[in-house]
Amino acid sequence: MTGSGGNERYVCNLSPELLKRAVEELNEPENNEDRLKAIDQLRDSYDEAKNGPLARKDDAFILRFLRAKKFDQAKALKVLVNWHKVQVEYEQIFSRMKSPALFQPLVESQCLYILPGDAKDGACAMHYRPGLLKTVDIWDLMAYSVYSLEKCLEIEKYQITGIRSIEDMENFSFTSMFREISPTALAKMNAIWLDSMPMRFRGSHLLNEGKFYDIMMKVFKPFLKQKILDRIHLHGKDYKSLQEFFTEENLPSTLGGSGPSTEECMKLWTDKVSADWPQDTAL
Repeated sequence: MTGSGGNERYVCNLSPELLKRAVEELNEPENNEDRLKAIDQLRDSYDEAKNGPLARKDDAFILRFLRAKKFDQAKALKVLVNWHKVQVEYEQIFSRMKSPALFQPLVESQCLYILPGDAKDGACAMHYRPGLLKTVDIWDLMAYSVYSLEKCLEIEKYQITGIRSIEDMENFSFTSMFREISPTALAKMNAIWLDSMPMRFRGSHLLNEGKFYDIMMKVFKPFLKQKILDRIHLHGKDYKSLQEFFTEENLPSTLGGSGPSTEECMKLWTDKVSADWPQDTAL
């Protein structure tokens, strides 16, 4: 059985536990034939004449959008359309993602990486430390952030369990960003991504936020939905409070845990992303 464009159809290889969660939390059909029908319906609902050609037509890509919106066809279609719109509107970001080797300096700065262990709810855990950057190219940083999210979404588990970020704002200067892009444009961009990325946003955990949070809220709040605001958690300098959401064994010592060191985490992440450097990404 083949899908659009002759691609092999999606075959569900989720563990029984993960499938049960997808069915209960995301309304995902347990029967694969019903899942394929939902995929076909969403793909066929996308108007290429109006919105431009689909970047990808394979089942795995379309399925991400259905999971992100709990298999609500109308909501999933809106995100799928938005995803294609931002590719054009913010071409200076997404064009960079076609050449992942450009991100090597950002990877080496250790400003962002994915923890090898999950959050308590099974979500992917992303650790972000922009204060480590000596200079900030906002377009490179945003492209690297989106690229990192895409790498997470390549893992089916995280399409179901979602993504949490730990953002340590120590030594970070917000004004360095505003030299390159206006606060309003930055806020709109972030709001658009929340409506355009096929992911489940489970929470943002801020450390050493200080005045940063006040500035961020003045800029971002008008563009963010209340449910997103409710998922922002302030931890200040209390690293131990992260353990309400993340297990101590999965957090490095730099985050108050007993897990792998930051260096070990970075090596695993670098090995993963450096595999893309000789080639273009698929997204």
